[in-house]
Amino acid sequence: MPQIIIIRHAKSDWSSFNSDFERGLNERGYRSCEIISRELKKKINLPDKFLISPAKRAQLTFEEIFFSWFQNKSIFQLTYNEEILYGGSKIDILNLIKQNFSGIQTGVVIGHNPVLSELINDMAFKNKKLLPYNLVTAGCIIFDYESSDYVNSNFKDGVVKEYIFPRQFM
Repeated sequence: MPQIIIIRHAKSDWSSFNSDFERGLNERGYRSCEIISRELKKKINLPDKFLISPAKRAQLTFEEIFFSWFQNKSIFQLTYNEEILYGGSKIDILNLIKQNFSGIQTGVVIGHNPVLSELINDMAFKNKKLLPYNLVTAGCIIFDYESSDYVNSNFKDGVVKEYIFPRQFM
């Protein structure tokens, strides 16, 4: 069954005077990534493609969650840094997902709020009661679909399978 996973970046480090784009993760962010990596690995297939915001905190979230999953494969061949995920609109991101995930089994998006909290409401029409009002840092939504033909289905066959977040497992 095709899946799309939406992940908000882990908790960022505000202690340095870096720009918003260059902020890394704080200690809690790294711990959260370890938890999400372990729990997500139990729930989804090995992803076929990743769409990641180019912001440092999103890149580090991606690395910390998924690098250990790909021991003998080059994860970089499956990864695309997308500017739209840093400041793009919900419509732009939905179109990006349609263009990049149609025809694959498992796709992962890592980006930022507030747009991800808005986006998740348009990704499925069943089981929406599981969706949070605000997607927390390192929070993940797993969506199941009957078909990976997202261009034509417009996500109407989507079901919210699960919402996982680090504090569930602490």
